[in-house]
Amino acid sequence: MSQEKVDRYKQEKANRQKIMKREKIRTRLSILAATVVMVGLIGWFSAAVYQNAKATSAANTSAETITLDTSDVDTYLSDLAQEYAAE
Repeated sequence: MSQEKVDRYKQEKANRQKIMKREKIRTRLSILAATVVMVGLIGWFSAAVYQNAKATSAANTSAETITLDTSDVDTYLSDLAQEYAAE
């Protein structure tokens, strides 16, 4: 049993570079896959928010015209100007 452990250790030590290289590649691939998924989700979410905002702004655009009668203010200002000119 002990000899089997020693043989396994020697074999693992001989292939250690290959094993570590394989594990680095797996780690990088999993990070890349997670990044691609996150970018996809962020892109989808952003597109959904943009479409919703665009639809909301299109629905809320209505032309309102507000008129304000300023004749009283104009009369007051002209009266003030006449009084100032008279002094």
